[in-house]
Amino acid sequence: MLILIGLGMKFDDLTLQAVDYIRGADVVYIDTYTNIYEDYSKLIELVKSKKYKLAGRNDLEGDSISRIVEEASRWNVAILVPGDPLIATTHEALRVEAVRKGVKVVVVNGLSIATLAFSRTGLHFYKLGRTITLTYNRESAEYVVNAIYDNISRGLHTLVLLDIKVEESKAMSIPEAVEILLESDKKGVLGERVAVGIARLGFSNEFIVADLTENLGNYAYPPPPHSIIIPGDLHFMEIESLRYNCRLPIGVYEKLAGGRI
Repeated sequence: MLILIGLGMKFDDLTLQAVDYIRGADVVYIDTYTNIYEDYSKLIELVKSKKYKLAGRNDLEGDSISRIVEEASRWNVAILVPGDPLIATTHEALRVEAVRKGVKVVVVNGLSIATLAFSRTGLHFYKLGRTITLTYNRESAEYVVNAIYDNISRGLHTLVLLDIKVEESKAMSIPEAVEILLESDKKGVLGERVAVGIARLGFSNEFIVADLTENLGNYAYPPPPHSIIIPGDLHFMEIESLRYNCRLPIGVYEKLAGGRI
């Protein structure tokens, strides 16, 4: 059996179902490259009596897929993934190959930034438009900004995920992202638009702040992972949420509430 388990953002996010499947697994792979996780030491303590591996990209993708599926045909193989195991589709190839080979697959979902970001900020999830990743490839920035423009034109919020390269010990920060976005904003609409900076969402040192995009890079954030939300049209209660959940400065709040920005 192949078991894809979402870890959430930290060890305390593990569901009872996840713990049960981890305890029943014969082989455990811990994904260490698709995202940053707060409590690897606690996770290792949970699985140390089993055959386990801290897995990089080469251990879980490409030629390794057929090997893992073959293992799962004989044993209970658990893949532990930060966040939700399939929300970013990285491990979908594993699930498809297992099903194709007649291997039973179980998916144990976990907390994901896709839901946490809106729950924490108070912005309305049903107004979420296209989610996009801003990478270190500057050539992709125009594509990202155009996606933001498109969401704004439809009144929708944009969740901008910032690039993480765990295997290179590199992760984009909100100040870096703001600089890239403003440089690529050929229409000049983002700088004076309200945005939300989200740092270490779901971690013990989570930090969330709302301000004009041009000011968002001026805050002292804890280390990545970081993300940004660029809101579309705002309901009056969302404006209140930005003020009281996301520390929107009073001056910006008054202008936003008064329809002046």
